[in-house]
Amino acid sequence: MSETLTLSPRTQANREKIYQAAITLIARQGLEATTMGQIAAEAGMARASVFNHFPSKLLFLAEFFQRFTEDVITAARSARLTGVRNRLQALFAAIGPVAQANKGMVREFASLAMGHGPLAEAESEADDRMRIFFRELVEEGQASGELRTDTDPDLLTDFLLGILTVTTHDWVNAGQKTPLQADLTTRFELLFQGIAKSPA
Repeated sequence: MSETLTLSPRTQANREKIYQAAITLIARQGLEATTMGQIAAEAGMARASVFNHFPSKLLFLAEFFQRFTEDVITAARSARLTGVRNRLQALFAAIGPVAQANKGMVREFASLAMGHGPLAEAESEADDRMRIFFRELVEEGQASGELRTDTDPDLLTDFLLGILTVTTHDWVNAGQKTPLQADLTTRFELLFQGIAKSPA
């Protein structure tokens, strides 16, 4: 994403046009069935231009997930809520609609990101950004007394990230039939019962 900031407005606009064309096609027919030629035709640009900006189709998925992660974290922060539970709900409220609207892209990314798949590195980078957000929540919760302080904050952070990742993959594997936001809320509430500080 940051590399696009150094491009001229025209070049950046062309790159975005190619990206949007690719996302439309991949979401509709899947990554494997989508060719660079189809993307070029959809964008109304030369095939060479597509390769110039995105040498591999996998880069479209990697950028999609990068944007997805940045957008939902930004939305959760902009809600300006206090309290761990409220801020988690803001995150779920941001993730749910975006994931529902981009089921095809989420499905394609998840299938290639598990384990040592070709997009595992992209998922790891996104996880690092999400981990920072979760760590902030944990530190805030422990400082305010909302969360237990007898548990290592790194462990709590890993639990939060793990539930988000596993729930999203389970949602994809189950056919994306239920609202992801509801699935996330249910699982996080179960975890919260264990990590929330009991009333005195």
